[in-house]
Amino acid sequence: MKIELSGFFDSNFGDDYIMKIIVHYLPEFEFVINGEHRYTSMLLQEKNVSLCKHTDKSLPILIVTGSGFMINSPNAFKHELLYFLMRKHIGDYCMGCNIEPFDSRLKSFLIKKKLSRFKLIICRDKFSYDWLRTSCPHTAVYCLPDILFSIPEKWLPERRECGMLGISIMHRAGDDAECAYYRVMAEAADHWISESGGGVHIMAFDTGTEDDAFACREVRRMMRCPDKADIICHGSGGEIIDAYSECTKVIGARFHSGVLAMRMGIAFYPVIFREKMRRLIRETNYPVKGCDIDNINIAEIKRFLDSPEKSIIVNKDMFREAKMYADMFRDEYNKNEYSK
Repeated sequence: MKIELSGFFDSNFGDDYIMKIIVHYLPEFEFVINGEHRYTSMLLQEKNVSLCKHTDKSLPILIVTGSGFMINSPNAFKHELLYFLMRKHIGDYCMGCNIEPFDSRLKSFLIKKKLSRFKLIICRDKFSYDWLRTSCPHTAVYCLPDILFSIPEKWLPERRECGMLGISIMHRAGDDAECAYYRVMAEAADHWISESGGGVHIMAFDTGTEDDAFACREVRRMMRCPDKADIICHGSGGEIIDAYSECTKVIGARFHSGVLAMRMGIAFYPVIFREKMRRLIRETNYPVKGCDIDNINIAEIKRFLDSPEKSIIVNKDMFREAKMYADMFRDEYNKNEYSK
């Protein structure tokens, strides 16, 4: 059974891993990726993934994505308007998505029209589920915990007590080298070093166009103790997961920095940039509520760092439920593709 795999091929930890996990749990399928994409080689580590030079338009398309349906810039709006006018077919099945609030009815309309053509959508939060059920009445819609919660146990190294603090830094469009967010993260890193005696992993979850590595370098430059910090960049060798295994606590702005911490049982402080992080905290009943990225409470972060709590255990039923993506896809695929 051959199917085209689509999504964001953008050297982003979350995007890469949720695709890799889905492929791993569907070994009976042969997934092909259009070779024109800027893909991360870690996907090709799975035996049932290959590249193709030209898209076979007869193949069904599976999109595995997170925040893949936002319109948060003029270019994104033009992009969606073009898709609508061309009535271009982008996919048949979608897994792992969430819907962010729209600031106009037109933007909401464009995304509704795009998604209403899907046969199956499995989203990752209740808000998105309710929106999709209303907006796409002829599409099979389900809601499951984020795909990363189902990462195979064998992919996770054992936790090591190395006394490290992990900080996932986000490089947002418009952030300059002296932005307040970077400065507060540098202060948090220095506080950890001075109070615990440990070091800091400053982590770039996105090494593609968003370039978190730039933000990591600026944070380390602002630190009083930069020699106690290293920069860990997402690649194809499990760099981020290995760094997490050495962390006592994590501060994170990237959505999947929070999911990974919860999956590994590491105490996590959320720096909230988009609604998806706020929903994650609310729907998992996570006890650390965090703060907004533009209004960071450094005093609260220091209390989090100074607390003796090293781990926070979430409801492990989420790990089992997240594995259901593959089964739901199989059922819907068999229903649709074999009935033609």
